[in-house]
This record gives sequence, structure tokens and C-alpha cells, in this order.
Amino acid sequence: MKTIILPLIASLLSFSANAALLKTESGTQKMEKIALSPSATANVDGEEVKLTEVGAGLRAKKVVFVNVKVYIGELYVADMAKFKKTDALASLKDQKAVAIQLHFLRAVDGENVQKSFKEALSANSVNLDDASLKQFLDAVSKGGEAKEGKALTILGSRMKDGSEKISYETTSGAVTEIKGSSGLIEKVFSIWLGKPADDGVAELKKSLLKD
Repeated sequence: MKTIILPLIASLLSFSANAALLKTESGTQKMEKIALSPSATANVDGEEVKLTEVGAGLRAKKVVFVNVKVYIGELYVADMAKFKKTDALASLKDQKAVAIQLHFLRAVDGENVQKSFKEALSANSVNLDDASLKQFLDAVSKGGEAKEGKALTILGSRMKDGSEKISYETTSGAVTEIKGSSGLIEKVFSIWLGKPADDGVAELKKSLLKD
């Protein structure tokens, strides 16, 4: 009996570890050698939801007068008809789900990823002492290094009871779920769609929302 059960348990654990938040569709376009995906699917409150890519862009950061390429970001929403590029952040209220996938072009440790997110949240006057935001930032820091050549995913889901959830998947595939009240998704996604924290984020936002 043990010879049957143990491999089955190992198989289930392996599946759980490798299950991705987003199942992306293969596309033909590339950016910085990263293959872009025109659409993806995600499990939202027990049902499969199709997401459409809004756009993609390069996140660069100036380090000692040199622009360093950090990651390629891809933004996805569940309902393109309700998404307004001219008022992107506010229009997330009408989305069942929204996701951003960051394809890292270089390795960045968890603390620096968290620092970058904190700077962006502060630029948008988001209260970092909010319990849900603290959980999110803690997950980013504890998530460890964002590995070169791997993708980090953040999925915002709107639940049937009106609450919201942020799912944070590290480049190693570990997922942390943060539950919060209405407005949590908008706060987290202000990192990319709100007031840019620096010129690099401004250029990324422009590319994500380009017509």
C-alpha cells in the first residue's frame, strides 16, 4: 500500500508547487527577448476567468547615472470593454480580475523588490500601516530573490462577497494570498498604474497603456 500512496502524495505536492496563478497563451511578439502572451486564464473565486493583455513595457531604474533594465511587465484585465486607459487605476473597480506579470531581466533580492514597491505606494499616498498592505509587503520581502529569467505574478481578484484578494506568486512559484476589503486591488496596482515613483515607472506605465 505504501508503494502506491507515497508516489501519489509526491505527485500531488509537485502539482501544487508548480501550479501557476496565470496560465498564459503563447504569442508571437517579444520584448527584450521575452515572449509576450496576448491572453491568460486565472482561477477567481472558484471559476476560470480569461484575461486579456492590455500592454507590456520595460521597467528600468537609474543606478549611478546608468539606466538598468530590471523587468518586462505585462498587464492583464478580465474585461477590456470596461477598462479605461485614460483612467486605468480607477477603472479597476469594474474588473473581476487584474494581473501583472513581471519577467525579470536580472536578479533582484526580495528586500529591494519590496523597497521599490514601497516607494511607489508612498508616491500614491497609500497607508503602509494598513494591515493588508503590510501583509503584501511582508510577502514580497519573504518571497526572496526575484530570479533572472523568471516571472513574478500579482493577481487581484474580486470576490462574490465584495471583498478583494491579492495573490502574490514569487519567481520560485510560492503563492501568498492576502485578503482585504474593497480598494485593496487599487492600492496595490497603484504601483504601476498610479502616480509614477520615478521616470522608469513612468515609462513602464506609458508602455502598458499605449494605444
